[in-house]
Amino acid sequence: MERSIDAPPGGYGIINGMEHEIFKALIDIVSLLNRPDRDLKMIAKAGVNLEAAAFRVLVGIAHLQSTSVGELAAMMGKSYSSVSRQIDKLENAGLVHTYPSRSDSRIRVSELTKHGEEIIAIINRTRERMMQEALAEWTPEDKESLLMNLRRLYQTMKRLD
Repeated sequence: MERSIDAPPGGYGIINGMEHEIFKALIDIVSLLNRPDRDLKMIAKAGVNLEAAAFRVLVGIAHLQSTSVGELAAMMGKSYSSVSRQIDKLENAGLVHTYPSRSDSRIRVSELTKHGEEIIAIINRTRERMMQEALAEWTPEDKESLLMNLRRLYQTMKRLD
């Protein structure tokens, strides 16, 4: 059996080996992105005054804009109460505004304030610079291919839900 340069020693196995390697690579990426020390590095590089836990919640709110505590907790894999506490901190800092949902007043909806949007813009610019540095040796075609395949993988996996 001929194997590519990137295949592990012994190839990919007989059944579903490539899928297993893709899954392992995804776990590697998610694990890397979820490391708290990376959040602290991002916070320091961005020059924003946030705790790591609050940083993650703020970024999550920006991603889901507007969102309920339950939806955000589910996306982050955190408890409702821990996410709710971080939202309270963000609201006290003037970064997030919360209000009862129009459809169900028991549901608390969070969205960024103008100040929160400004902080997210700083974080996004910092993240973009870090990604540019990480991908500096990649060709534009490689980056485009990665983006296209990540979006395709997301859509494919989303259909399985």
